Amino acid sequence: MNRTSASPTVDNNPKRNRTASYIRVSTDYDAQKYSPDHQLAACREYAEDYDLHILDDCVYNDAGSSATEMEHRTEVQRLLKDARQGKFDVVIFTAISRFARDLVDALTMRKTLEKVYGVRIISIEEGYDTAVEGRNSEMVFTVHAMLAANKSQEMSKALKRGLRQSAKRGRHVGNVAPYGYTKTASKKLVPNPVEARVIKDIFEMYLSGKGSRSIAEELNRRSVPTASRARKNQLKMWQASTVNAILHNEVYIGNLISSRWEMVSDFRQSRLANKPVKKQAQREKKDWVIIENAHDPIIDRETFQRVQLVLEQKSTNKGLRRTSNLLAGMMICEECRGAMIVSGHQSQKGRTYKYVVCAATRRIGKSACTNHTSTKYDELLADILQTLSIFARSDEQLEAIQDSMMRYVTAIDDDDDQRIAQLQKELERNQHEQMRNLEAYRSGLFSTTIIEAGQEQLTEEANALNRELQRLKAHDFVKANARMRVREVTDALNVFENWNAHDSFVQKLALQQVIDHISFNGAGDVKVVFTWQAPPTDISQMS
Repeated sequence: MNRTSASPTVDNNPKRNRTASYIRVSTDYDAQKYSPDHQLAACREYAEDYDLHILDDCVYNDAGSSATEMEHRTEVQRLLKDARQGKFDVVIFTAISRFARDLVDALTMRKTLEKVYGVRIISIEEGYDTAVEGRNSEMVFTVHAMLAANKSQEMSKALKRGLRQSAKRGRHVGNVAPYGYTKTASKKLVPNPVEARVIKDIFEMYLSGKGSRSIAEELNRRSVPTASRARKNQLKMWQASTVNAILHNEVYIGNLISSRWEMVSDFRQSRLANKPVKKQAQREKKDWVIIENAHDPIIDRETFQRVQLVLEQKSTNKGLRRTSNLLAGMMICEECRGAMIVSGHQSQKGRTYKYVVCAATRRIGKSACTNHTSTKYDELLADILQTLSIFARSDEQLEAIQDSMMRYVTAIDDDDDQRIAQLQKELERNQHEQMRNLEAYRSGLFSTTIIEAGQEQLTEEANALNRELQRLKAHDFVKANARMRVREVTDALNVFENWNAHDSFVQKLALQQVIDHISFNGAGDVKVVFTWQAPPTDISQMS
């Protein structure tokens, strides 16, 4: 491991030598060169050479983490938390590529640790040390971080190419074999006799006229283990969606499909989260890698095609049952804390009725949740609209809503403006004093010791004033945000004055602005909580 000839200054103060070590290995290639033991040994050796003491509870090991984003690495988050609490003063890692493989993350982490938490950063391989003049160049750190980010991107591309080639050779590239199969050491799929029988039963039951939900209920009645048995978030019960996915999956006729999905930027969620967010999206079918007869089939092709025809016919008729739901995403089941959904039912006379039911009960069966009630959707929506219309038309109600939303703002609003003006004047005075101190130093009026002591005191005072100023300016942001929310809610309430004049898109946006959530319990009680945090409103008293 390369080290520069210049040695860092040794600080013998044990209070400033409490040291942490960060370790990360993400790939087999990395493991050969950068095993966790190798990294920790290198960090301990370096620490010993320069009188730094690595604390046992400050060794952060993200071995096996392939995530590029810092927020998805649990040990990085623990490191930041401990740094904020002042548990260590120095952090050592073997190379900047171990520290971060995303450029923005690397620069942000460096700034946070050094400038905010006062932590000294050492990277052994590059000879980087924030406490040593000549070895703390931001440019050097940035260049190495850029190289690490580029290497990460190239390795990701190479890995994807390798997976595509592996799929073309008939190897299953997923971590878990599909239900019904077992993966061999050579990554080939072979039928699992017990699970294969379940797959055959599913296809037979579907062709006999049973729907996906009925099949799921039958499998649950038989206590058949679920398809997600090998995953961390194991489902205890079969769902209609799982059965439906099996009925569509070509793996059961011996086909191997790879590169069907890709990760793409989700700009809508990114804007909401104010950070990059990605989502899974299906590629065009021409970009899929499809290998026929890659393994032994469980279902013959004729049976599979018959099932696909029935699925297609049901999909064509599904539009008759599909119904718009202006309250989607706002309704919660109090019993299982899951979602409530709108289910459509068509009578023999052709009239469609809509009911709000527990999603788990609807998809899995009554054993999934104790909430077996159903609420008429149209009546529920009408009651909510009537109440909101009253709110919108009443100046007294509107004023009460606005007062409720601004209550917190009013509490912090009283003396902020005067205090901000006072702090700004004190900062101006402080800057003037620092300039006078500098002039005194240049003129030789006082000794260097006196000048440095005065400057240190002025700097500490300026930092304290700036912290207080930033805190009060944060109040300004809170106030501005609250006022904006008041305007949004007021504008949304205006929609309810003339509801039918607006399209469904505007109607749903208005409902989302004013409703925090709607809860349903097993006794049939429905409560609405509005975004201005009014007490829950009992639907039975709304009409």
